[in-house]
Amino acid sequence: MRLLATLVFLPCAAFAQASIQGLVLDPSGAAVPDASIAATLDSTGATRNARTGVDGRYRLPALSIGTYTIRCDKSGFQRAEVPQVYLALNQTLEQTIQLKLATAGSSIDVREQPEALNTTAPTAGTGISGEVLEETPSQNRSYLGVVLLAPGVAPAAGSNTLRTKAGVRSAAPDSGFSFAGMRARNNSLSIDGLDNRDETSGSSRVAVGQEAVAEFRVTASNVAPEFGGAAGGNLNVVTLSGSNKFHGDVNLFAADSFIEARNPEAETSARPDRRQYQPEAALNGPLRRDRTFFAGTIEGERESGQEFSEIPGAGVASRINAALALPIYSRAAVGSVAEGLFPTESVSTEASFKLTHRLTDSHELMARYAFSSAHIDREVLGADNFSEQSARGSSRNRDQSFAAGWQAVNGPFFVNELRFQFARRSLELTPNSRGALLEIPGMASFGQSPVLNSSRTEDHVQLVESATFVHGAHQFGFGASLQHVTLDARLADRFAGVFLFPTLDAFTSGRPDVFLQAFGDPHTRYATDPAAFWAQDQWRPGAGLTVIAGLRYEFQRLPAPFTAPTHNLAPRLGIAWQPRGHGAWVFRAGAGIFYDRYPLAYLNDAIQKDGVHGFEQYAVGAGALRIFTLARGGTLPEPVDVLAHSVYRPDPSFDATPTYARKFTAGMERSLDPDTTVTVEYMNVAGFHLPRLRNAALTLPPRFALEQSAGSRYYGVSVTLHRRLSKELTYLVGYTAGSARDDASDFDEQPLNPSNARLDWSRSRQYQAHRAVASGIFELPFDDIGAPQWLQNLGRNFDLAPVVSVGSPRPINALSTTDLNRTGAYPLTARPAGLDRNPFYERGVFSLDLRVTKGFVWWKDHGIFLFGLGFYNLTNHTNALRVSPYVGLQTYRGLIETLNARQAQFSFQWEF
Repeated sequence: MRLLATLVFLPCAAFAQASIQGLVLDPSGAAVPDASIAATLDSTGATRNARTGVDGRYRLPALSIGTYTIRCDKSGFQRAEVPQVYLALNQTLEQTIQLKLATAGSSIDVREQPEALNTTAPTAGTGISGEVLEETPSQNRSYLGVVLLAPGVAPAAGSNTLRTKAGVRSAAPDSGFSFAGMRARNNSLSIDGLDNRDETSGSSRVAVGQEAVAEFRVTASNVAPEFGGAAGGNLNVVTLSGSNKFHGDVNLFAADSFIEARNPEAETSARPDRRQYQPEAALNGPLRRDRTFFAGTIEGERESGQEFSEIPGAGVASRINAALALPIYSRAAVGSVAEGLFPTESVSTEASFKLTHRLTDSHELMARYAFSSAHIDREVLGADNFSEQSARGSSRNRDQSFAAGWQAVNGPFFVNELRFQFARRSLELTPNSRGALLEIPGMASFGQSPVLNSSRTEDHVQLVESATFVHGAHQFGFGASLQHVTLDARLADRFAGVFLFPTLDAFTSGRPDVFLQAFGDPHTRYATDPAAFWAQDQWRPGAGLTVIAGLRYEFQRLPAPFTAPTHNLAPRLGIAWQPRGHGAWVFRAGAGIFYDRYPLAYLNDAIQKDGVHGFEQYAVGAGALRIFTLARGGTLPEPVDVLAHSVYRPDPSFDATPTYARKFTAGMERSLDPDTTVTVEYMNVAGFHLPRLRNAALTLPPRFALEQSAGSRYYGVSVTLHRRLSKELTYLVGYTAGSARDDASDFDEQPLNPSNARLDWSRSRQYQAHRAVASGIFELPFDDIGAPQWLQNLGRNFDLAPVVSVGSPRPINALSTTDLNRTGAYPLTARPAGLDRNPFYERGVFSLDLRVTKGFVWWKDHGIFLFGLGFYNLTNHTNALRVSPYVGLQTYRGLIETLNARQAQFSFQWEF
């Protein structure tokens, strides 16, 4: 394995992340009271102390993650020492120590590290250390791509997080992954215990480079009340800190299209050009030994390539161009369309710097600054339709985050933590053309995308206070989180107008069936204040039994005209039971309520288009034709006097229906050997009062109500086989089978019939019946099989890291090419009579990634050169990301966007 594996594991944040507890026994098995316990973090020398109670139990709460040495001393007994104890994120490690009587000539009894079996967690989760993350194939060198290795997690439908670390490639990006069928905007994303969720869309904010991550943990349902703020799952990231030893690396990752395959949606014989460079550098170590430590990283990426301007069908482009040359299209955004390759470019930068300072053995300070920026030129998609390059756009985003924390250890029984964050996110989307969008569903979109003309700045201020108190068999936790989020935005969605043509013949004759355009001032500025308070007890009532119980209260002050629900009390309960307090089995169960926050993109329409600051106009049939004739295919400079205004307003019951999920999990874990476990977990999740949009007028002109009326339901089983990193080998194999149903998979999905939204209850867009992922890291075992010396030398520091992903087909909707039911829904939701929502399926998913690295030691224990080659989608399987949903056309299920075709990446690394 790499040099990193032979050095000490670098410590993480100063914040409380894990605990050690256990029992001290004498040789007869009786409890030993008043024994001294010390846990020392190997990388910094930081030590926490405790003493056993009358029952022989001890507990060390609120520890940083990392590798520890545990020592136990008691007069009359030998000192017991347990080295190399790795404490993972959010873990409570159970370590029983049985002392031996003191004898002449022997003073230290060294024990083996504890088994991998987690005996105290009431729900299963997946943790990935920075060491494993560094080796795992990740196309954009981002931990967000590695999240999808965890069982129970699925890629969000239509979302591609694998293309770039920091850039934005869609108009309304989400987190990129879904837990238990919930929406991808419903997840909790945190870094060093502080929120990192984009409040507008639900995506992540500042991008932290892979070199800066010490560990992250993925859980679909963490019942501890300290976790919340989202109805979906949790992604918790801890960044790297320095240690008493200097460590650094300089890396370069590069790719070129000459050895890559052509993306299948690019209908051309030419292979699109692509060149990618990713330089990285990292350094961490002590500023003052045992006291002050630093960790800094900087990473960049530059990619130049080509995308395909799509107009499927023979002769379609020429017919469109012939029509655009007519006087009826004289004010159109484009004079002609072109099919073929066009140049694109993306550039991103991520940097972070972290300081950790131990004031005393009881007080520790942390400060971290993180920065990321990116721009993506000309390739941002704005519609689920075949998009000519004029209908695409560019994005610019910049994120900054300053975080600080203080931890105070007041004796062995009380720990207090205070965390603070100020963060700013700026995002701008610009269209490739200006003027109304001309859309032929299932054929082509050209002109200005209605969702790619916006700019926004989001400021976050957050304060988190938490306290941990140990009393006997109880570990009590209390805390509060207060946030103030300000949004200054110009989300000019639909302000350039849309003309929708149901067929190509309708376009060539200039007969649109739908027109819509927004008017007024698109600028909005408002604030929201999410707050949470919690109390919990982790109780050890008997040998092998752990109970976590508590309450969490959530509240979010909303901008006018919204009134927030206030009765958001969430009870939680979880149990972990190891029969007889020892053995190979652990049984688990957990349940709770999880409240969510509201995406500001959902609230914005009711603030912006309230009838005073702005509104929309919507026309169909002959009305749309009259407006088209007036506008000559372009944007209307002012509203039409005879056409009614459509506005957006909160539903009257908005303040009575908070969004939440009800979760229940049950499962078991079995130890196969000290390093390997197998886990089975059942999950049942119901989502209530999910945000959605509905035409409350039930007819035209539409009057849109922002409601909390959608729902979802998921049940499924996950099976996980996991071996922690030991003897140069680790693997994670997971299989998930489940069913996800809902009546709206995002807040902008309107019902087929506004008077009966339950007709849309069907398979969710997030539905995937089966998903299996297997990943591993291993060194070639030539030493173990008695191979010749030259072969052993070749295999030394030669690592293989494969990832295999298999997924069953996901649902696809069957839409009509116009607003057949005259409901005012856009994006379209009308379906031919007799078809359920999402009735058919896309293609299945298969991907094989492989990373191969060979290291050459340059300076023993100080430096190693690594040369690597990574393959992504090695078998070049076509994996659809977005397909055409317009049923009855030859292009139905046609590829709009795919995951990457086979790509190869070279790497050159120097670690010291």
